Amino acid sequence: MKNRPIQTKQEPAMGYEAFKRALQDKIQDCVARPINFMETESVRINETSEGLILKLDGGNTAPLIYPEKLYEDYLAGMPLSMIAADAADIARKTCEYPEIPELTPENAQKSIRLALINKEQNRKLLETCPYKDVLDLAAVPRWYLDSGSFLVSNDLLQILGLTGEEVLSIAERNTESEHYICRNIISVICEAGLEEGTDAGLLDGLDPVSKSLLYVLTNRTGIDGSRAVLSDCFLQEVARQLGTDDLCLLPSSRNEMLAADIASVGDIAEVKNVVMQVNRDPRAIRQNNILSDSVYFYNAKTHLLSVYRQTPV
Repeated sequence: MKNRPIQTKQEPAMGYEAFKRALQDKIQDCVARPINFMETESVRINETSEGLILKLDGGNTAPLIYPEKLYEDYLAGMPLSMIAADAADIARKTCEYPEIPELTPENAQKSIRLALINKEQNRKLLETCPYKDVLDLAAVPRWYLDSGSFLVSNDLLQILGLTGEEVLSIAERNTESEHYICRNIISVICEAGLEEGTDAGLLDGLDPVSKSLLYVLTNRTGIDGSRAVLSDCFLQEVARQLGTDDLCLLPSSRNEMLAADIASVGDIAEVKNVVMQVNRDPRAIRQNNILSDSVYFYNAKTHLLSVYRQTPV
């Protein structure tokens, strides 16, 4: 909701509860179909917040909006009518989504993969689903659609008739065999700049074939691509590409990892400090995309993934 006009008429701001009631009325005014509004607690990656489900009559799916965040927009000056119109637009578009495929063990075999999240920041979420410990991270099973995905919760296990161990086994197998990408970070930056319309002349100083220290590891979609480090086969390929047995892995976000030859990294403690600083900067990364403050290692000879532990002085 950026670059929108703000209210010019000064009126007393509504309290939060009054705002929620008014928001629901305004959303319903924008949509022809009846809407069933259902309040819920939304346990999301790295945060828990109040959610409001918008279930349209006859709709295949029900979008979830977050009144607390919308209230912040309202207090910042955005008109309630504009906030409601945006939410109504989300609800209408969601009705056009394809139906969720039948939730069967057969469909699960081809649709479930692992996603890495921060273990400490998601203790509450991890109570609701099976997961696998991965050092200081947790790998959770998600069901991936053509667009979007959803968590395979404990409730969904009952619908599927599968145990948590069985779902994790399916997810691990699909994660190991997924196609991943290892690209020089300079090449990625150049490509992203051109796609955003940056003048090619401004990128001349960035040589995409130059030998950069860092490589981006992700999957084809770039969504939850940090799980690339869960594929031992892929990490073996990365080690060969970088010409080293020892990789240093930096958690850029939930969507990608950065890899480098550990010999070229230098002071690991300083690198870890940089990772922490980036994760604290909201201009650099969104809260729900933060993966970890840690630095990881992979040894191609032992096939072991480990986490850097700073030795107390």
